[in-house]
Amino acid sequence: MLVNVPADHRVTDVNFLIDTILHTWDSDLRLYVQHNGIGAKLLNNIGGSGDNFIGTMLNDSAAIALPNGFPPFTGTYRPYDSLSRFNNSFAAGYWRIIITDTATGDTGVLKAWCLVISHTNVSGIEETTIIPNTNRLYQNYPNPFNPVTKIRYGLPKKSFVRLSVFNSLGQVAAVLVNAIKDANTYEAVFDATNLPSGVYYYKLEADGFNDTKKMVIIK
Repeated sequence: MLVNVPADHRVTDVNFLIDTILHTWDSDLRLYVQHNGIGAKLLNNIGGSGDNFIGTMLNDSAAIALPNGFPPFTGTYRPYDSLSRFNNSFAAGYWRIIITDTATGDTGVLKAWCLVISHTNVSGIEETTIIPNTNRLYQNYPNPFNPVTKIRYGLPKKSFVRLSVFNSLGQVAAVLVNAIKDANTYEAVFDATNLPSGVYYYKLEADGFNDTKKMVIIK
């Protein structure tokens, strides 16, 4: 995945979020992340049979280190190798995720994940970039709402994005985003002050991807 940030930004922290790993025998798996000649092993043959990684955040600051704890490993854990080895390296460029199966006859998939990179510029101003492996549209919050809600969406690469709101008749009520966006996770604010109560839908279109979710205005 390409992290598109200014060339002078250096890494201050890296976390890795596993949304879901589906595999017949998770303890056969090894998961790595590589960037600019630096590598770290995140998982090393732990778990068991079944879905042992669901909503798993790998963070050097976690109180519990893998493989301590009990599967499914849901929550925050320290990874096999410290991710601090990426600190002070340049954040921009390609980050590569590698997953290997050390046995034969197994099947599985790393269904979804996010890379969370904190980085700072020469002035010391810190920013956080959250890049998912696929285009994602999240449920708005709050929902129901009156009159303002927030809509998050994630892009794995630079894309032209259109985020629109429709009423129950399919008519466009608002266009929140209509622009080219870099790979990142964004949050759009929808102000429904001038709209009546009711069911509405919001739709994300990006690079051939589209997804629609429902929200409710209550006044």
